[in-house]
Amino acid sequence: MVRRIFITAPEAYHPRMREAFIRVAPQEIIPVFWPLITTVSQANNAETQKFRLEHHSYDFIICSSRMAVMVLAEIGIKISHSDRRIIAIGKDQDTVRSVLNVEPALQDAEPSMMGIVNALKRIDGLSNKKIAVLLPSFVGLPIPSTISNFLEAINNTKAKVTPVHCYCTSAISESHYPEIVKTLSEDNIKAIALTSGGEAHVLASILLYAKENGFKISLPIYSFGPYTTKCAKEAGICVCATSTNYSTFDEYIRFLEKEI
Repeated sequence: MVRRIFITAPEAYHPRMREAFIRVAPQEIIPVFWPLITTVSQANNAETQKFRLEHHSYDFIICSSRMAVMVLAEIGIKISHSDRRIIAIGKDQDTVRSVLNVEPALQDAEPSMMGIVNALKRIDGLSNKKIAVLLPSFVGLPIPSTISNFLEAINNTKAKVTPVHCYCTSAISESHYPEIVKTLSEDNIKAIALTSGGEAHVLASILLYAKENGFKISLPIYSFGPYTTKCAKEAGICVCATSTNYSTFDEYIRFLEKEI
């Protein structure tokens, strides 16, 4: 029986997720991609350009997402092969290798923002280090607690931390809500898969819109990991199950296959 999963991830992740579905999922499991958030580079804003001019002064540059790595490439940052300054989360380390052509730092860190903080704490003299954190700004979304908690934790290390808002994450327009609700109401949609806290907040708004307009959507919702689940709960969404291995899309899709 065909099982279709509604995937809320941003468009930038769709190619990798499609490849993962082909590798590990049975043919009867079909992803339905509908990004609930969009990300756009802000490589030319004053904040990013100031960082571009000063990037040599930072001991570490933390990329909060794959998009942050892409912005580094876009603004022409040149990093030597022996310079281990770029820190990325989980599989985003592969993007550092392929796009920037360097090896990332802290490769053994847990694949999360707090995992990076914990790895940094093991560095001698951290309070004397200067760290840039490449982050999104948000439009139509609250700042996820994963980011605010991360910034609080890294500032508590006493390192010299500079946030750099180098791209923008936005909620999709409410004009798309009717079509999304129609799709979620179809019988062959069996589940919703979340990959980030921002998606969870938009989904909460969509489900409220559905309820207010007489649509009953009771699909199970699955989460990529505990940090996404935390944001979902804050948005008022009940997550059916959370993947315990959130380092790759392959593992997430194996989890979804087992659950649905």
